[in-house]
Amino acid sequence: MVALTLVAAPAAAKIYKWVMPDGQVIYSDKPQVEGAKELKLSPLQLYHAAPTGASTKKPKKIITEGYKEFAVVAPVNDAVVRDNGGSVSVQLKLDPALRKGDRIEIQLDGKSVGKGTSTGLTLTNVDRGTHTVSAVIRDAKGNQIMRATGSTFHLKHAFRPPPPKPKAP
Repeated sequence: MVALTLVAAPAAAKIYKWVMPDGQVIYSDKPQVEGAKELKLSPLQLYHAAPTGASTKKPKKIITEGYKEFAVVAPVNDAVVRDNGGSVSVQLKLDPALRKGDRIEIQLDGKSVGKGTSTGLTLTNVDRGTHTVSAVIRDAKGNQIMRATGSTFHLKHAFRPPPPKPKAP
C-alpha cells in the first residue's frame, strides 16, 4: 500500500518552471518565484511486464536434429525495457540440455556478446533504442548447429530532470 502511494503521488504532482535573471531555467514542484508557470505534462507512460512464464506470445521454435527447442524467451519480442544503466536480461529456452562440446553464442544486433554453456546472460551498457537479440548453438569446431529466432526489444531510459539549483542569497 505504501509503495502504491509513493508511485501515485508524483503522478499527480504539479511541475513549475521559471527563468532566473541569469538565464538559468528552474523546475520545481512548488512555485518559488512570482511568474512561475505551471507545466502541462502528458500522462505518464506505464509498462506492466507479463508475469514470468505467462507471455502472450509464444517463443518461435526452430526444430532440428538433436535439439527439440531453442528460443529467446526474454526479453519478449517487442518488449519495452526500462533501465538507465542499459542492463538487459537475456534468457533462452533449450530442450534438451546442451550437449557436451556444444556452446551457445548470444548476439546483440548481429554481433557476438557472450559465449558459453549458460542459457542466461545480462547485457550491460546497452545503448537506448531498438535492438535484436538472438542466439546460436555451435559445435566444438565452431560450426553452427542451430539458431534461435531473434527477439526485438526497445531499451528506454527513465527521464529524471536535474534537481533545481539553490537560490542565490
